[in-house]
Amino acid sequence: MKAFFLLIELAIPLFLGYIIWKKGQLSILYMPVIFFCYAFIDRNLSAAISYLIYAVIIGFFIFNNPLFIKRNIFAVILILYYFFLLPNSRDLAEVRPIFFGAILVFFFVPLLSEVSRKYSREQLFGALSESALIVLILFIINVILSTIFRYMPTGTGYYGTTSGLLYGSLSLDNLNILPFAGYIVVRRGVKDKNLIFLMVYLVAAFFILLTFRRTVMLLVVLAPMFVMVELLNFRQFFEFLKYGFIITIVSSLVIYQTGFLDAFWERYENRKLDERGLEKEPRLMEFEMIYKDMFVYYDYSPWFGYELFASHGNYGKGKLGTRSLHTDFGTIMHASGIIGFTLYLLMVFTAFYSVWKRTKTREDYLRILFISMAFVIFFMSGRWHTISSMALMYGLLYIPLGKNPKKPPNLNFIKVSSLKLAPNNHVLIK
Repeated sequence: MKAFFLLIELAIPLFLGYIIWKKGQLSILYMPVIFFCYAFIDRNLSAAISYLIYAVIIGFFIFNNPLFIKRNIFAVILILYYFFLLPNSRDLAEVRPIFFGAILVFFFVPLLSEVSRKYSREQLFGALSESALIVLILFIINVILSTIFRYMPTGTGYYGTTSGLLYGSLSLDNLNILPFAGYIVVRRGVKDKNLIFLMVYLVAAFFILLTFRRTVMLLVVLAPMFVMVELLNFRQFFEFLKYGFIITIVSSLVIYQTGFLDAFWERYENRKLDERGLEKEPRLMEFEMIYKDMFVYYDYSPWFGYELFASHGNYGKGKLGTRSLHTDFGTIMHASGIIGFTLYLLMVFTAFYSVWKRTKTREDYLRILFISMAFVIFFMSGRWHTISSMALMYGLLYIPLGKNPKKPPNLNFIKVSSLKLAPNNHVLIK
């Protein structure tokens, strides 16, 4: 695995240089690939190199888009506000990765909006689909190699599993990119009748179903349903049935001819989901705990929060031990208070509203519905500062901001007022 990780790490700057040279500013849609790579590799090189690469990425796009601020002023205010709060952190080394992830998210929200307006919708989706395909392929390779070499950095896989598929160093929150990648890939596969895209999606989907990350599983299964509804019309009805039949047959063969079902039920029992009622769900308890901390016990400032990304054991009077806050509401309120949470909501609203004004077709409405549903679900499961998934999500969201293809002039239509009769009764066209 070390050789594989080193190969990926060395390839990242080469990929970055190539994609910027080849695609120019459109390369911003390939940045989720780089962020995802750093999410699952164990770094052999200094962390300073990755931060330098992040600085180059941000610097390149800011240099070419100096007016990006106007696309979402609240994102820029959040950057300044989080730097203002940073000196209050007692352990800068611990919060540094999450802090820079959050700052990158704030930068990418307006930058993606600005860049997306320079290209056509077809160019945007084409780049996104290639980026998403690479993400899923890397995910599949990581799972296969981790399983073959029994690579478990923490001693176990997800939720204590030690057998079957393993996912290496890929943390649960970094799985959030997979539903967006799956949606994009399956849409490209169905629309272009591309079997490579469809097969990559199916393999990735089966691997994802064994993670037992419930929110990710649900969205990955729903993705092709949204795509089918979007592309379905009377002319394509039989194609819809054909693809549905193919997916059903392939899925059935995988389920019944492999150990998928046994592995699925084994992991289901390990999670003990049937023993957990909603009233015992820690994520729902967070809302009440944060409210009491701020407005009943006054343990920390309701305006500025407690401290950036230091929730481990520092909320709810320690009732949940050292468990960190999981929901976006909890992490943002605890880290930056009402001011930070309000700015975050305004940033998100500005992004979605700018797209809503350009949303006209069934394709646009279904896409924004899928993204909105995913956003709400991940708001509850948390990890809004995961830059790989957020960059891909906003890239997908901003497609309606792209340029529409210019329609050729209608030469068959001539205004009557432009017709005049010449003396020889010939028609003159002005």
